[in-house]
Amino acid sequence: MKNNEAVFISTSEEMTMEFGRFIGEHAENGLFIALIGDLGTGKTHFVQGLAKGLGINDVVSSPTFTIMNYYEGEIPLKHFDFYRLDTEENLYNIGWEEYSEGGVTVAEWADMFPGLIPERAIYIYLSNKGTTEREVKVIWGEEAPDAITKEIEKYASCH
Repeated sequence: MKNNEAVFISTSEEMTMEFGRFIGEHAENGLFIALIGDLGTGKTHFVQGLAKGLGINDVVSSPTFTIMNYYEGEIPLKHFDFYRLDTEENLYNIGWEEYSEGGVTVAEWADMFPGLIPERAIYIYLSNKGTTEREVKVIWGEEAPDAITKEIEKYASCH
């Protein structure tokens, strides 16, 4: 599998949210985002921006304790958080197969259960580079949707 990547530095929470909004504005039904980063790297800020870009005006919060939040929109958003899960079975018990298809799916802490992440996924790695700076590394394989990966490359080249 050939991987492609784009990397840029986010200098604020607002910039991380803006990148999320950008992805949401270019998202298509079936987009899957595997979101990886330590605590406090901006994963939830990214998803808040993503929701705005999808036209969802609900308050978006991390589903750390609920495991999954569902937001209704023209393209619905399913926001999973694997952090408190011990096994993949826990995900299947809350409807992983049903909820991980269609709409836009985001899985925080996706590296905990790599076998669940589809080939079409776009991986977004967030890492601390200072008090407010985050390195944003986006990686995708051949199965990822071309239209959005081209937009991500353009975005990263300008930031």
